Amino acid sequence: YQLGPQLGSGGFGTVFAGSRLSDGSPVAIKRVARESVLRWDERPDGTRVPMEIVLMEKVGSGCHCIIQLLDWFELPDSFVLVLERPERSRDLLELLQEQRFLSEEAARWLFCQVLEAVWHCTACGVWHGDIKAENL
Repeated sequence: YQLGPQLGSGGFGTVFAGSRLSDGSPVAIKRVARESVLRWDERPDGTRVPMEIVLMEKVGSGCHCIIQLLDWFELPDSFVLVLERPERSRDLLELLQEQRFLSEEAARWLFCQVLEAVWHCTACGVWHGDIKAENL
């Protein structure tokens, strides 16, 4: 993977634009410091993995409305998650700051996608718990 510019950061890590070297596909590369991981899961072989990775793997297929976890790896001080990054994408907060409101048609389209994603997560036994504009 080729690391690009930082896209954002917060309490759960720093996200960078990037690309997959094998085919040039755009990806998002999220670095999560080991000390900031609050919830862990233990694998059958005894290794501990951040719960975020486990949950993303659980919901990882069957819903085009959810960003896919493509790859992940562990570094001595952090975990790196490689995520799908659709071209020309931005979060809802950024869109609303630019446009101030959505048309009824756009809001309906977006809300249907959110409902589909929530339904899929729930069907997979995952509750998101942090649905807000900057996460959409």
